[in-house]
Amino acid sequence: MATALVKEKHNIEISRNGYLIVMYQKGLPYEPYFIAINNRGQVIIGSNKKMVVIYMVGELEVLI
Repeated sequence: MATALVKEKHNIEISRNGYLIVMYQKGLPYEPYFIAINNRGQVIIGSNKKMVVIYMVGELEVLI
């Protein structure tokens, strides 16, 4: 379900270090959550967009 939300209904696209990250955001304005898929196909769910981005970009840099 999380994968389908990100792939079909993502509502945020951001770019960090040339890496495009698509996310699905939902929740109350003061308590949003974010769902993303990393470059290994694993689902990341976090309450903080910055944490999700750091995780995504950090993993990408390790693989390069």
